[in-house]
Amino acid sequence: MTDELKAKVQAQFGAATDGYATSEIHAKGESLAILLELVQPQPGWQMLDVGTGAGHTALAFASHVAHVVATDLTEGMLAKAAELAASRGLTNLETRFADAEELPFEDNAFELLTCRLAFHHFPNARQAIGEFARVLKPGGVLGFTDNIVVPDRQAAGYYNAYEKLRDPSHNWVYPLVRLQAMFEQAGLQVQATRQLSKEFEFHEWADRQHVSDADKEKLLEMMRNIPQALKPLFAPRWAEETMYFSLWEVVIVARLGQA
Repeated sequence: MTDELKAKVQAQFGAATDGYATSEIHAKGESLAILLELVQPQPGWQMLDVGTGAGHTALAFASHVAHVVATDLTEGMLAKAAELAASRGLTNLETRFADAEELPFEDNAFELLTCRLAFHHFPNARQAIGEFARVLKPGGVLGFTDNIVVPDRQAAGYYNAYEKLRDPSHNWVYPLVRLQAMFEQAGLQVQATRQLSKEFEFHEWADRQHVSDADKEKLLEMMRNIPQALKPLFAPRWAEETMYFSLWEVVIVARLGQA
């Protein structure tokens, strides 16, 4: 990753460790169950979880595979993941500091690689995907989830500006067609996709990243003036003296071609 964005990721998520450890979306979000269902992890697999955060994906898969390495850029998140693993008696999960764009592992090391709700922080998307493919064994499985945006370029720019105002370490959310193309170009053959919508209460969403009151007002004003193309995605509604809005997420399972 670029050094500037890497530092922002570490600063944002170092301060937000506890919020992400208890976040329902991250710990028990619908996409996690779907990912498990579609991947069908096997008992003998070696697994790598990239951008693990508080470890929710690694924790969910650990009892289904032989061993999990959970990686992240933020030491506080890794400590929280290790703490949660210990509290659950999971002895086959280890944590390791690593940059998604320069993974410190040998080629063909893992049967499964997961990356859930982290990809939008990676400034060099193709490089990260290339690393995913490099460390997977031939025939290995990628289990991926991230937010997605509409394919309209101007609307996508507005969407990403909204996300970046809330979280300065945000880089870019892509439309599904772009993600699929990048995976295919890296030799990762998409086998299944599942799209879903998830609703957030605005203040809880903003407070997880310690957004200032002034920036909250800017975000609310942006939501009042969203482009027409984003209305089906955000679907904002005002109720009970707050605002609720949605984000789109996709689960993708892909397999690395045989050598």
